[in-house]
Order: sequence, then structure tokens, then C-alpha cells
Amino acid sequence: MEVKCTLCGRIDKITKIHKDYFKIARENASYVCEMCEKRVRYHAVEFNKPRKPM
Repeated sequence: MEVKCTLCGRIDKITKIHKDYFKIARENASYVCEMCEKRVRYHAVEFNKPRKPM
């Protein structure tokens, strides 16, 4: 099945082995590619780190 990333627009082909395949197939849920998922996770971790004093 071909799916399009909701953040960057990249088109990926996923198979039944993919962790979200059945969720996307049944519910027409949004898909986020691995690169965008890692980018969002990195920004969330960096945002929650304590700020260095000036």
C-alpha cells in the first residue's frame, strides 16, 4: 500500500509487516514517516531539557 506522510509529503510503500499497516488500512489514519517521527521526537526532547543560565 502506498501512503503519504502528513508532515513532509513523502510517499512510502508499506507492507503488512509495518506496525501501523492495519490501523491505516481500517481507519484511514494519518501516516508519519520514520524521518519525521524521529525529528518530532528530537525536538520534543530538546524542548523539555532545562535551559542553561545566562
